[in-house]
Amino acid sequence: MRYKCIKEMCLPKCDGFDIPDEYGFVTVGSIWERDDMGNIIGGDVHLDSLDDDSDFGWIEMSIEKLKENFVLADGEERRH
Repeated sequence: MRYKCIKEMCLPKCDGFDIPDEYGFVTVGSIWERDDMGNIIGGDVHLDSLDDDSDFGWIEMSIEKLKENFVLADGEERRH
C-alpha cells in the first residue's frame, strides 16, 4: 500500500541505529510504500520512500503515528 504524508515529521536519522545529532524531515505530500516484511528497528510499520529527494530511504513508526501523519495515497483505497 502507498501512503501520502499529511503532517511534516522531523525524525532522527538512522542506519539501523540512531545517528547522533542528525535529523531529517518527512515532507507533506511525499509518497511512501508500506513493506510489512521490512522491519529493521522494531517499528510497527515500515515505509520505503518513493521520492528521490527524501531525507530518508525508509522510516518506521507506530500504527498511531502512521494514522496521525499519513493517509492512503490516491487510488489505494480502490485497490483493496
